[in-house]
Amino acid sequence: MRLPRRARLPLLVLVPALALSGCGLAAELEREADPARTSRPPTPDPSPTPSVPEAEAAPTAPEAPPAGDPGAAEGCPASGFRALAAATDAAMGLRVGNVIVFNCGTKTLKLKGYPVLQVLDTEREPMETEVVEGTRRIYMGPEDPGPGLLVLEPGMSARSTLAWRYWAVDPHTGSGLGAYLRVAPDKETEPQTVEVADGGLDVGEGVLGTTAWQYDISEAPPERS
Repeated sequence: MRLPRRARLPLLVLVPALALSGCGLAAELEREADPARTSRPPTPDPSPTPSVPEAEAAPTAPEAPPAGDPGAAEGCPASGFRALAAATDAAMGLRVGNVIVFNCGTKTLKLKGYPVLQVLDTEREPMETEVVEGTRRIYMGPEDPGPGLLVLEPGMSARSTLAWRYWAVDPHTGSGLGAYLRVAPDKETEPQTVEVADGGLDVGEGVLGTTAWQYDISEAPPERS
């Protein structure tokens, strides 16, 4: 059924009115939320700056050892010397061994005279062994060449020969056995305690003779000018 023309006119006018009233309502809500109209949506950055990774910290160089420090070499005592001791059997009850000191540092060392030794037992306690310079008191002992000046460059070594006569050792308690030596190259240097290789020193309360330091090579190096 068709409506009369006069009845359709208000419908056409109502649609724009609703639209206008909707726009007005939205504007009114906006004014209530922000009366001063201060808020604005953030403006997007058209070209964001790429993030730059932080630079890795440069590795720190190891500190150089002090110049001329005799103990600068890794694992070398402050004296610049490293000691070792070994014993070997000989015939007719004579015992012969060696004490060796190495120049393990970085500077030249000078050595003269006899080693300074103390014999220690298996518990590292001092024994009553008498240590003497020279080998005259050791029957059939090796010849002592006597003291002389030795110049040890880094890496060189010096040797002193030890000599003693067999002393009975208790096989159960180890009494009479020198298992360790406290060694110093001279009276001014801090001693080191080293284990005696090859069975120890069966010297007991006897006498331990020593030779003067000699170069631990077949020939001594040429004298320095």
